[in-house]
Amino acid sequence: MGMTRTKFDQIQLVENTRLIIWDLDETFWDGTLTEGGIRYREDHHAFVIELAKRGIMSTICSKNNANEIEAVLKERELWDYFIFPSIDWTPKGPRIAAMLAQIGLRASSVLFLDDNPMNLAQASHHNPGLNVGLPSLIPKLVNAPQLRGKPDVHLTRLAQYKVKERKAKAAEVACGDTIAFLRTSNVRVFVEYNVEAHLDRAIELINRTNQLNFTKKRLPEDQVAARKELTALLAQNTTDAALIRVCDNFGDYGFVGFYLTERLHNVRRLRHFCFSCRTLNMYIEHWTYAHLGRPPLEVVGDVLSDIQNETTRVDWVTPVVALTELEDTSPTTTVRYDNIIARGGCDLASLMHYFVLHTNNLVEEFNQPKNGQMLRQDHTSFLMPALGAGLCGEQCDAAATLGYVPEDFHSQLGTFPKGRSLCFLSFWADADIPEYRHKRTGLTVPYWLIGAQNHDLIAQEELRETVTQNDVQRQRLATLVRDFDHIGLLSSERMAQRYRQILDHIPTSVVVIVVLAPIRGPLHFENPDKPPHPHHQRLNEAVSRAVQGRDNVMLLDPADFIERSEDMIDLNHFTRPVYHRMYVEVIERLSRTDKGAAYV
Repeated sequence: MGMTRTKFDQIQLVENTRLIIWDLDETFWDGTLTEGGIRYREDHHAFVIELAKRGIMSTICSKNNANEIEAVLKERELWDYFIFPSIDWTPKGPRIAAMLAQIGLRASSVLFLDDNPMNLAQASHHNPGLNVGLPSLIPKLVNAPQLRGKPDVHLTRLAQYKVKERKAKAAEVACGDTIAFLRTSNVRVFVEYNVEAHLDRAIELINRTNQLNFTKKRLPEDQVAARKELTALLAQNTTDAALIRVCDNFGDYGFVGFYLTERLHNVRRLRHFCFSCRTLNMYIEHWTYAHLGRPPLEVVGDVLSDIQNETTRVDWVTPVVALTELEDTSPTTTVRYDNIIARGGCDLASLMHYFVLHTNNLVEEFNQPKNGQMLRQDHTSFLMPALGAGLCGEQCDAAATLGYVPEDFHSQLGTFPKGRSLCFLSFWADADIPEYRHKRTGLTVPYWLIGAQNHDLIAQEELRETVTQNDVQRQRLATLVRDFDHIGLLSSERMAQRYRQILDHIPTSVVVIVVLAPIRGPLHFENPDKPPHPHHQRLNEAVSRAVQGRDNVMLLDPADFIERSEDMIDLNHFTRPVYHRMYVEVIERLSRTDKGAAYV
C-alpha cells in the first residue's frame, strides 16, 4: 500500500489522499525565507483552498522559524487553512510520525511534498507507506482522481480538524494527562437515531473508515446501491442503529461514529461499528460500546483502539437526547432514572435500545429461547408467582416437565429496587396463548409452540404432530396431554384482575408505561371497515379498566405511531422508526412530569 515509486518525481497514489503535508521553502513558495526572501506562489495558495473545499486537508512540515511563517501566512489569510502545522528545526521524519498519530491518519492516505530528497527518504523511513514527492508533481495533482475528494464548500471538515487542533494544544498545557484533560473538556454525545436523515454520512463512515472500523463490513461502492442496502437494513424491527455526534468545550466534531446491531431472540450482535479518527483518544468508541451493553463483537483487521479492554472507565462523556443540549455547555437536562425495568416481548426490546440513555441500571425481562422452546415472559402466568408466595416444590417439579425452571417465575418486579424508577410492561401473550393447569398441583402455566397460537394442544392430536420439531417437544406434549387440563385463553375479567394486582404491587412513585397490543395488521390498517383483532382488542380493554384512577400509569398505543401500512411488518412487529417515535413521545411525556424523574 501507499505508492509505487522509481523517483521522487514519479508517484502513483493507490488510494484517496486525505492530507497533503507541505514543505515551504522551494516547495510551497520559491526561495528560502531565511536566505534572501521568497516569491509567493498564488497557484499553490489557490490549490490549498481548493483542496479544503474538496474535504482534503493541508498541513506544514518545515524547518523554519514558526513565528515568521505564521506571520507570512496570516498576512496572506491562508494560515487557518493548515491543520497541525509543524515548524521547527528538528528532523522531519519523526515529526511527521507524531503529526499523523495526532491527526489520526494512515500514512498511505497522506502525501508529503518537499524539495529535498533526503527529507523525503527520511520521512518514508519513519512512516512506512507514506506517499512522498518533489514539488514538480504539484501541477499533476490538481486533477488527480485520488485528490478528487468530496464537495465541502462550507469547509466543514476543515473546521472540525481545527477544533481537534485547538484541543490538542490545550491538552499539551494539561501536561499530557489525557484522562484528566478529558474530564475537564465537557464531552457531550448526541445519539442520532434518525439515520435515514443522514444516510450518506452513515455510508461514508462504513465505507471510508479503517483505523476505527471494528467490523469492516462494507456497503456497495455505488451510492444508489449502498443507500438501498442500508435502508433495507434500517427498516427491520430487529435492527438498532444510530449515528454518534460529539461536542466538547472546543467545538462540534459532527457525526463521528455509526453502529448497527441486529437482534436474534432479543440478543444483539454488531454488524457495523465504525468511527472517524477525528475523536481518536477521546474514547468515544469505548463509551458507545459500553452504552450498547458490550454486545458480542469480532474485531476484523487492525484497529487503533481496544474497546474490549475494560480497565478504562469512560466517565467523562455526558449523553444528551437533543441537539439543543449538545450545543449548550450548561449541565444537561436529560431525564434520568436510577432504574428502568422492562418486562414483555420484542416490542419492548426494540424500545429499550433508546432508553438505555436514561439510566445506568436497565433490567430487561424479555422473551427468550430456553430449554428448547421460547419462554414467553410477556404472559402474566410467569409473573404472578414472583409477586406472591412463588411456587412450591411440587409445582416446580410439574413446571420442569414442560421445560420450565424456577428462575422463569422470578422477576425484578417482585422486590422493586429503591430509587427513582421507570417501568415498562407489555403482556401481549395474554391475548392468544392458552393456559394449562397441572391436575395434581394446580400449577397454571401457558404452553405454546410456533403454529399453535390460540389452540388447545391437548385436544388436537393432528396439530401436535404438525408443530413439534424434535423429540424433546414430543415428550413435553405427551406430558401436557397426560398431566394437564386445558383452561384456555385468559378471560377479560381475569386479565383485568391480574393487571390490577401487578399495578398494586408496584409503588405509586414509579412511573409505569403499559404498551397496548396492536389491533390492526398491515392488510387492514387503512381499512376501518375491517374488524379489529378480537383478542388484542379484548386485552386492551382489560388494560384500560385496570389502569383507571392510577395517576402513575401511562398507556402507549403503537397505533398512534404507525403512519402507513408500510410501517408494519406484521400485526406484532413494526419498522424501526415506529419504535423511535414511541420513544420520543414517552420522553416528551416524562419531561412534562416530575414523577420519579431526575434531571442531571
